[in-house]
Amino acid sequence: MANQYEDEEDDLDVEQEVQSDGPANLRKALKRAEREKKELSEQLAQIQSDLRSRSVKEVLATKGVPDKVAKFIPGDVSTPEQIDSWLAENADVFGFAPAGESAPTDPEKAANQASYQRINAATQNASAPTRDVDLMAKVAGAKSIEDLNALTGNVSQRRR
Repeated sequence: MANQYEDEEDDLDVEQEVQSDGPANLRKALKRAEREKKELSEQLAQIQSDLRSRSVKEVLATKGVPDKVAKFIPGDVSTPEQIDSWLAENADVFGFAPAGESAPTDPEKAANQASYQRINAATQNASAPTRDVDLMAKVAGAKSIEDLNALTGNVSQRRR
């Protein structure tokens, strides 16, 4: 009876080439491994930076704080709890109410906040300048008084 493991032993033959420049190959492998380590550490730093900025923006959004404050938060503040405590400490510097306060108590701050909200509401409902430009182009392109009347909605025309 034939040995059933005989074919598998042939597959396990390892090339045993002895190379004379062994240390040179080790140095090359070391340089390659160091280069890969450097690339991976750069990728890790980039991913950690993106993750931190995303978590900071999420915490700021939940607190109702403008996103522009994120650039002032120190790099060592990364967890949501640390961000909350930093915001509570620096709320007066950036002009927003800490989590415990619901509205500014100073009447001047309240008036400023109301003005700010009015300005935001006015800019959100403002017409886009493209509509005005389009209307001006139509007026400039009118060739007769009838065309102008059609644009302005004046259908009756008095003649003397």
